[in-house]
Amino acid sequence: MSVLTFEHIRRSQWWPNRTRRIEAHYEEASSRIREHLNSELVFKATAEAAWKELGPGQASVWLTTGIEAPRLAYLHGSDSVPGREVPPRSVTDAVKRQKFVVDADSRSVAIPILAPRSGPIGVLCFQGRICDLDELAFLNKIARECGYAIESANLYEKAIAEKEKSEAILAHVGDGVVVTDPKGKLLQVNEAATRILVRTPQEALGQPCSLVLGLRNGERKLDCSQGCALLEEINEAQSMLGIEVWRERITTGRQPLLANVSAVKDADGNVSEVVHSLRDITKLKEADEAKTLFLAIASHELKTPLTVIQGFSQLLSSSRELPEVDRQKGLEAMERRAIQLNKIVDRLLLSSRIESGRVEILSKDIDLTPIFEERVDALGSTSGRDVVLDVDPDMPLARADLDAVTTVVDHLLDNALKYSPDGGAITLRGSYDESWVYMSISDPGIGMDREQAARCFDKFWQAESTDVRRFGGTGIGLFIVRSLVEAMEGRVVVQSTPGAGSTFFASFPRVGQMPVEEEPVVESKRAVAADPSVIREFMHQIGIPKGRTK
Repeated sequence: MSVLTFEHIRRSQWWPNRTRRIEAHYEEASSRIREHLNSELVFKATAEAAWKELGPGQASVWLTTGIEAPRLAYLHGSDSVPGREVPPRSVTDAVKRQKFVVDADSRSVAIPILAPRSGPIGVLCFQGRICDLDELAFLNKIARECGYAIESANLYEKAIAEKEKSEAILAHVGDGVVVTDPKGKLLQVNEAATRILVRTPQEALGQPCSLVLGLRNGERKLDCSQGCALLEEINEAQSMLGIEVWRERITTGRQPLLANVSAVKDADGNVSEVVHSLRDITKLKEADEAKTLFLAIASHELKTPLTVIQGFSQLLSSSRELPEVDRQKGLEAMERRAIQLNKIVDRLLLSSRIESGRVEILSKDIDLTPIFEERVDALGSTSGRDVVLDVDPDMPLARADLDAVTTVVDHLLDNALKYSPDGGAITLRGSYDESWVYMSISDPGIGMDREQAARCFDKFWQAESTDVRRFGGTGIGLFIVRSLVEAMEGRVVVQSTPGAGSTFFASFPRVGQMPVEEEPVVESKRAVAADPSVIREFMHQIGIPKGRTK
């Protein structure tokens, strides 16, 4: 193979004078190459421009990546040349030398394609005949144009990818993001922000921040007409985590938000945009209020039996001549209150173990009917109330835990008894279908509205949130019910009408309808350590942090 240089060609007889015509063709080819912002289209336009000027023959673009062999990106012209997927020697030589190569033996010319920033990215090759000087200059120019166009295409594609990535992150981030101009006009909102604002982007964009957001710090409304007031508030507070503000919602009243803000400045240092980050902390505030209420309720529930026990113990220890009948009544009262206190603490402990994953559920094939009969008889004899049992004959076995089902039934029966103070029959029904075994407990009590029914299974939640409470309890009984039923792969729901009572429905998998292991299925949430003491568990339950242990 012989390699020719520009000087060889300059001295040869092959150099016709076609400079003007080729220059005109170059301008046209340059426009076609630069009009594309897609790499594949740029390669195609480059190869087609080379073939159009120099053909017939074969024009191709080869990509070079590191030490790998050149890879064909686009081929234009005759398909009769064998081995077109294998780069010609002129291409491999051009890659090695990083300058144009003319191969007289294979009648081909290869010119490196250089991107201004990325450096060598490929080779433009023409095969079919030896080119004159003007034609080589033409190829060199369109190879340079290809390099510029590829650089622009890569930057454009990178910008589009970054834009799509940013939009995807912005769309799926949990916090609401609101972008405004320096005077408070909304420019951009993400999906989370539309949920907070209860407005569509079309309704929010272009509107003033004071109208759409209407943020308040305390009772003072933030005025953003002369600049972002929230930015000033955060700068004054020197808070990295933001500050708590609120806005008024038409339907649900106050909406507490944790807000943060940052300014985007232009090249001159002026604020061009303001980015607001808003987190709806309504549920956190409700949970905090529920926990505070629980502490008050739990203190009251614990104090009542403790007061009785303390009073009678002092009376019995100080009065030696107390009649035996009165002494016995005092001891019985202390025993009842101790049982009551023990139930409260048991519920607190069970709730804590459920939440921390230390409850062991041993699911096996059991008959629910004897459990129903036993618990109904026990409640009827101790309360004197009319408790009706209505169970379908031939009830199939259920896949459940005996102790957990007993706890669920006891909690639901106690709940029905407590919230039907005017009497009336409490009914426990049992039924089944092809997949499930059902239990329902109905009472003729005070019932619940829709909001109360939707939240009654929440931990610490109480339908009565006032200081005057007709019914006792810590607000964790139904939380325990739902947790245990779901741990047995069942479901529990409630239907209730204010003034007409409530019905709780629980379902358990029917034996034979679910995959059954040869050994009893054990719930994955097993005890991982010995249970802590009652006092420590209770302290954890009411929110007092544990001390460090060595």
